[in-house]
Amino acid sequence: MPLLIAPVFNTTTTEPIRIELPNSYHLVSGAEKPYEIASRFLRNEMDENKRLFDQRVDPSSLFLVAEHAEMRVTDDRIWIEEIENKLNIAALEGTCSIPYVITANGNMYGITYLKRSLDGGKYTFDHSVKNVFLSLIERKLPSLAFRRYSLSLEKKSYEDQLLDLWIGLESLFVPDGKKGEITYKLRVRMAYYFGDSYKQREKIAQFIKKSYNHRSEIVHSGKVFGDSLVDEVNVLRLMARATILNTAMEGITLQDMRVRLDQLIMTGESYIDHFSPSFFERIIL
Repeated sequence: MPLLIAPVFNTTTTEPIRIELPNSYHLVSGAEKPYEIASRFLRNEMDENKRLFDQRVDPSSLFLVAEHAEMRVTDDRIWIEEIENKLNIAALEGTCSIPYVITANGNMYGITYLKRSLDGGKYTFDHSVKNVFLSLIERKLPSLAFRRYSLSLEKKSYEDQLLDLWIGLESLFVPDGKKGEITYKLRVRMAYYFGDSYKQREKIAQFIKKSYNHRSEIVHSGKVFGDSLVDEVNVLRLMARATILNTAMEGITLQDMRVRLDQLIMTGESYIDHFSPSFFERIIL
């Protein structure tokens, strides 16, 4: 039966990995055969810079592997993209991508181009990242926020990244917002979600107000901020990631989360103190 191999670009592992995934896939590293096949067939066939393969893929990289009934990729595209996205949201640092799939059967092989490889820092699949990823495999994540978070990683400009992240954050915190009150609800709800004290909440609220004004300037006047948005975009990405993970791990709906936040505004308590979630990733400005 043909073997399907998808190198996970820009990844490294600290030890050999073999994880069983749904749909008869495995996530592996440290195995010779996947790397040998990828190196043999893909290096000279890539549409991108040929040197990119050696920079992004080596024996310590992650590989998606499966026995495949056909020498072509059909419905697996959606599944492979989901694995890429869950790998990326599982890690605080680094960006990985799955741009090519190889199907090999003896001397016959096929290469399917899925997307361009993503830019970003080196992605290390260590024990911490592995544990988060394993927890996410069977979990349903907030669809719009998760999609926009993933799309933001593909964008070159910081303005585009900021817009994607704000679309995701709005879907998480203010789908009930009406014009004129969205910024207020964002400031208050996000301040109580991430802040444990008045000082922290005030700082978060000011950050949200400033960043959402930047979002409006980009949308309505086409303003270009360039590299000055780097730190701001990084904080927004951490906020979006934390909220997506927290709600998924706790198994609550977004409506439940928003009801909780509105309760906290009345009591003045912190989210962690009042609800004691088993998993909660914090963001400190």
